[in-house]
Amino acid sequence: MRLVRLVRSRLALGQEDGIALVLVVLLIALLSVLSVTLIGTVQEEEGNSATAVKRQSAFGAAEAGLDDYISKLVDDHLYYVHYVAKGEATRLAPGGSNVSTSPNTSSSTNPTAWTYGLTWTYPNGKDQWRSLSNGYEYDLEITPPSASQTAVGIVSTGRPAGDANVQDWRVLQVLIKPSSITDYYRIVNGDVGWGNGANLYGKVYSAGNISFSGTVNAYANIYAEGSISGSVTLNNGAQKYDSTTIRSQIKNPINFSDFLTSMSDISRASQLAGIYLNNSSYDAWKLVFSSAGTLTVQGCTKSGGNPVSQTAPSCGTATTYNVPSNGAIYSQQDVIVSGSVKGRVTVASNSNVVVGGNIAPVTPGTDVLGLDATVNLITAGYVPNPFTWQAAVLAQTGTWENDPNSSCQASGGCTMNFTGMSATSDGGSFSGFFATRNYNYDSTLQYLQPPWFPSVGTPYTITLFRELPHG
Repeated sequence: MRLVRLVRSRLALGQEDGIALVLVVLLIALLSVLSVTLIGTVQEEEGNSATAVKRQSAFGAAEAGLDDYISKLVDDHLYYVHYVAKGEATRLAPGGSNVSTSPNTSSSTNPTAWTYGLTWTYPNGKDQWRSLSNGYEYDLEITPPSASQTAVGIVSTGRPAGDANVQDWRVLQVLIKPSSITDYYRIVNGDVGWGNGANLYGKVYSAGNISFSGTVNAYANIYAEGSISGSVTLNNGAQKYDSTTIRSQIKNPINFSDFLTSMSDISRASQLAGIYLNNSSYDAWKLVFSSAGTLTVQGCTKSGGNPVSQTAPSCGTATTYNVPSNGAIYSQQDVIVSGSVKGRVTVASNSNVVVGGNIAPVTPGTDVLGLDATVNLITAGYVPNPFTWQAAVLAQTGTWENDPNSSCQASGGCTMNFTGMSATSDGGSFSGFFATRNYNYDSTLQYLQPPWFPSVGTPYTITLFRELPHG
């Protein structure tokens, strides 16, 4: 009302002055409205900007969780069955035990050992958070690989520390596929051949030439950096790829020298939390595995001066061990292995690994065996007939073969059933010892490799990366 009276009084003074005054008053009012609107807009934008920064930082925290866990898998590709990681939600084992690593806020806290196999749930949801230095934190949930999904699943959730508002959370999921020598039934760092009676049920790779003679059946692809010669019957859609076509299937040649680091890795792991065997007064160590998840270990000396692969050696008192949780068994001397393996373990020798009898995992797909020899992998001359063994085999500088004084060579009627894969530096053959030889690839090795076995090229390939709803 005062404004109206002022306007009227001014109009009384003069029409032109009054009009000018009205315009001034209206302009002032308009500027007041604009200033209020501008202040609100600025405040809203500041809020949006703060929210964007918060969400972007939460995204970065989730990525930090992924990067940290993948780095663990590069060092130990069975990390998920060895440990519950820092920042991982509480696992519930099939038997009802809750396992978590706490407090996860401490950078010095070690992960907690996991000894319950490949099955677990997260009954409490995202209940363990690992703090980062920028005031954010992440929580992890891991899905182990299986026959239906051969990749490792990782879900990482990032948020501002202690923030219960899920609108501020960012959730990332990746599936990563390990790249291992166990993707192949056979890898040879040079020339290799198969003779009459051989049946090949897995992929074969040679850095040199591949030759066949007699009747040979192949049920998976054959790759040679050189040539492929002789006659082989291809089944189940199997194909041959030689030097002219192999690059269409395999991007780069497999570098066998990359495998050599696995021996130092398993030696170190065996001394930290595994079984380390070294006594120069023994010629070999005899390891007999039990389905109870244990093994007996005996120090042995040659019998009659014969190699331990030719004649069963004389062995001393047996000591019983549990299969180590980190799966590492290493010997400076030869090792002789047999039995039923419960657990996930690699037996490595700085010399030769001798298979002294039937040996296999108790439950394929849950239990797995790796045999890693610096020199040769030898099946003993005294193995039974039929001889059955299942393992992933690596002979880093030598070959795999039967002992040349095998009783099977004398009889000429023995059968060998092998399931698994093998990588050898120098070819190898059993054709002179076993009349029938069945080479079966163990498909469970595509998702459950022996601990400390080497990778091929890039250790992991990300097959999926996506953001999930924040809830």
